[in-house]
Amino acid sequence: MSQPARPLRALPDPGEFDTRAGAAVAQARSWLPTLDEAAFDCYLGYVVRQIEPTSEADPVAILASLICATGVHLGRRPHVRAGDDAHPLLVWPMVIGKTNTGKKGSSWSAAKRLIAEADGEFAVNNIKSGLTSGEGLAQRFAINDEDDDADSSGPSDLRLLAFENEWGGVMAKMKREGNSLSQILRAAWEGGDLSTLTVNARVAPESHVGVLAHITPEEFRAKLSDADMAGGTYNRFLPLAVAWSKALPDSQGADPGMTLSLAAGLADRLNTGGQLGLLDLGDQARGLWRELYLEFNTDAHDPTVATFVSRALPYCKRIAAIHAALDGTNEISLAHLEPAAALVRYSIDSARALFVDTSTPAKLLAWITEAGDQGRTRKDITRDYFKGKAKAEQIGGMLDQLIDAGRLTRHTRARADGKPGRGTEVYIATDPTPRT
Repeated sequence: MSQPARPLRALPDPGEFDTRAGAAVAQARSWLPTLDEAAFDCYLGYVVRQIEPTSEADPVAILASLICATGVHLGRRPHVRAGDDAHPLLVWPMVIGKTNTGKKGSSWSAAKRLIAEADGEFAVNNIKSGLTSGEGLAQRFAINDEDDDADSSGPSDLRLLAFENEWGGVMAKMKREGNSLSQILRAAWEGGDLSTLTVNARVAPESHVGVLAHITPEEFRAKLSDADMAGGTYNRFLPLAVAWSKALPDSQGADPGMTLSLAAGLADRLNTGGQLGLLDLGDQARGLWRELYLEFNTDAHDPTVATFVSRALPYCKRIAAIHAALDGTNEISLAHLEPAAALVRYSIDSARALFVDTSTPAKLLAWITEAGDQGRTRKDITRDYFKGKAKAEQIGGMLDQLIDAGRLTRHTRARADGKPGRGTEVYIATDPTPRT
């Protein structure tokens, strides 16, 4: 006897899904600092804008992944100088996002797909995972001098992109007694000598190593010690807070034809840029560089944040030089320096969001919510929450972000004395029930 047919389940209303998905994305992004869209005013930014509509990843994570990969691919010839030091075009993004809503893996998938189409051999041979020890990393670049009759030579290709999607595991390995990975990584950021003087000594005078690390904010804070930060390894990284950008349950990624077209253009730019030598600031960019020199050298941060972002200035020049190299020019112009500065500023704000509670929109929202339907005035927020230590534009950007996400409403309360004039600006949580 046949079973009676089950009634069909009503399909969810598309409008309802969009509303719920938008709220979920807004919640996931509530801890992020505000990003200046100027960070995308470059060739790689253009590429990201073409592919990001079909990816749930944060566009800034895709951009940073491409910057890292292209800096490695360009090789050792293109470089910048800072005083007496030559800097390779190496950028080490630390992509920091929560487990379910960070979409860190999606950002790498989008970037790697493009890199693999642009240069499949590079993707296979030069992108690896599994950092374990300093000696293991140094061995990849070691000169083979075991045979006195043979020519001593190291690898012909010194480029390596170490992709670590579980950086917490690498952090645990670095803490083991006798592990030299931290020391070797610091040398690798300089683009130079990874030689070791252990019992099994390795001579590795040249390298070109990029690192792309993924970790959650909770794990990074839990595993990072004061000694780790003071040791200088982590100020080699560019911290970037990321989150889910959109809900795309039916996405199959970027259109293959568009990907091939973008990859062909990228391949041409990589080949041209890799032939360049010293890249230097053009005359028009020098004025902005002087302003950035003071901005990024001014220690106005929480001590942990200040340590984390202490290499903001050289990072700004390295990123700007990558933009210039991909444009096929030795001259770093304003068009290259401005997007680099925007990304570095976001990195600094990401470090604040990671370590300083008052700098996260989620913490500010919780504090305003505690006030119930009375809300908090702008003066309260500036004086009592930020203790007068935050800039007006930073506070305004955070409040605007929460308003845009539907988490706050802005009101104007009439003056208590009844006199005419500008009222008091008040912010009230859209769910003003105090939380215990």
